[in-house]
Amino acid sequence: MTLNCHTYYSFKYGTMSPKELLQEHEKQNAGPIALTDINSTSACLYHAMNCQSRGWRVVMGVDFRKSADQKFIAIAKNNKGFENINLYLSNILHKTIKLKDEAPALPHTYI
Repeated sequence: MTLNCHTYYSFKYGTMSPKELLQEHEKQNAGPIALTDINSTSACLYHAMNCQSRGWRVVMGVDFRKSADQKFIAIAKNNKGFENINLYLSNILHKTIKLKDEAPALPHTYI
């Protein structure tokens, strides 16, 4: 499985569109791909739909960073895990909580 892949929804860090990322990955015949854009889940719906249409396992998460400083990567085990990642990310983006150096315990996720 290819882990920690970014699209241009990883603001200032990714260069490929979600479509281009999957097309390049498909050319490599590299197996499942985990989309983990930086502080964003904007490409995830496209990623899920297109992985399913290819018969690939859907793997999504977030690369949590403060600027370029990576803190941790969270990958959803299931829909509940993806919901937990989104709730945590939303709280950070809305400044309800601060992103810490250590990952929190997010149920139904791999950290």
